[in-house]
Amino acid sequence: MQYINNYLKNVIFRIDFAQPLVSSKKSVDNLYNLIKIAFQKRESIKRTTLQAEIVTNKKSNRVTQSQQTVTDYRFSDESQSKILMLEPLSNINLTFNIYKNSTELKNVINLVVNSVIEVYGDVEIKRTGLRYINDIVLPEGNAFDWAPFINSSLISSLEFVPEKTNLSRAMGIIELNRENHKILFQYGMYNPEYPNSIGQKVFVLDYDCYTTEILNTSNINDMVNILQKDEEELFERSIEDGLREKMVVIVDE
Repeated sequence: MQYINNYLKNVIFRIDFAQPLVSSKKSVDNLYNLIKIAFQKRESIKRTTLQAEIVTNKKSNRVTQSQQTVTDYRFSDESQSKILMLEPLSNINLTFNIYKNSTELKNVINLVVNSVIEVYGDVEIKRTGLRYINDIVLPEGNAFDWAPFINSSLISSLEFVPEKTNLSRAMGIIELNRENHKILFQYGMYNPEYPNSIGQKVFVLDYDCYTTEILNTSNINDMVNILQKDEEELFERSIEDGLREKMVVIVDE
């Protein structure tokens, strides 16, 4: 189901490389040229990593340490609504700070994945993740009255506390094992003013779908479709019509 409005604070797509990328200034330039239609700004970020190695000989073991300066890359659009981080040693992380719709999400992920393949080849990925963080803020009404908006199963624990004015946080976690991926679902009143007592009407629905199955980059888009479909179905099960009315359902003509 599609909506005119949403409560998504962030949508995060991340792939972790099975092996560090063989990266250079030229390869990063080539990547930027392919993605700059969506990410106009580019920034290099240098950082220092500490590496430890255990050296074994007949008499003893010793630990040697060395420092290495590495360069990561940050790409973004003009409004900073979406940010792509490339850490050649480990991962690519795409964050949407403003989420428009699933079509844009898929198009940008396709652009990034296809560009990685063109520049670096069909590299192996050891983890693929897609995370939706819904931060539902309602300025009106009782801070603890979520019955018109959230599935009763997700708010039943609030009845355990008779003196809700003393409550500072109420969170739940559900972990699911699917056939080819896993889900970490965190939900509840996390309270942005914690550890003070809850004063604002805020509820989080945080779905983190991921797989640790080794995939080639060319298989990532198909996996993203599976993860996205699962998360959208879980979201629909988590909410009630009161929230759908606020988001305004898009009716296909």
